[in-house]
Amino acid sequence: MEHTQILKNNVGLLTCCIIMLLGLQMQAQIAIGGGLGYNEKISGPGITAKAEFNITDEITVSPGITYFFGNNLYGFNQNTLAVDANAHYFFPILENKLKIYPLLGVNYSNYKSGASYYSYYYETYEVSDSAFGVNIGAGGRWQFSEKLSVYLEPKYVVSDYEQVIANAGILFQL
Repeated sequence: MEHTQILKNNVGLLTCCIIMLLGLQMQAQIAIGGGLGYNEKISGPGITAKAEFNITDEITVSPGITYFFGNNLYGFNQNTLAVDANAHYFFPILENKLKIYPLLGVNYSNYKSGASYYSYYYETYEVSDSAFGVNIGAGGRWQFSEKLSVYLEPKYVVSDYEQVIANAGILFQL
């Protein structure tokens, strides 16, 4: 009986969230896209998927996810999965074609590293960890048309696993 009540409460909460998101989508401009990134901590490239939700003409909330492949040197490899939620405040330059912005947000990163090597036997090991952090950075966005723009975002992640990350990509306005 208690599980049924919990399920009903969760369905009601989910329904309210969906209605609020649909209402927000009707009012807010949304851009989605992705690109490439580089993480200096693991010296490796990555791929990024991100969205931008305009709260006002100047303020944007931007969630994103990036997977960094890392490097693979002498059997030792590293990779990172980073989930971000950032806020931007746009300063329009050049007739609204170019916008620059400070970036401030939160970060959750999951790190994995491991090695495979031969001793008497073939051995492998893997270590993983995660950390929460704060993103501090800046960005620039060049708008080619009403529907298409490119961006560049260097940022510093302050956490137990401090790192400098640069992302560049393309956004499509919905």
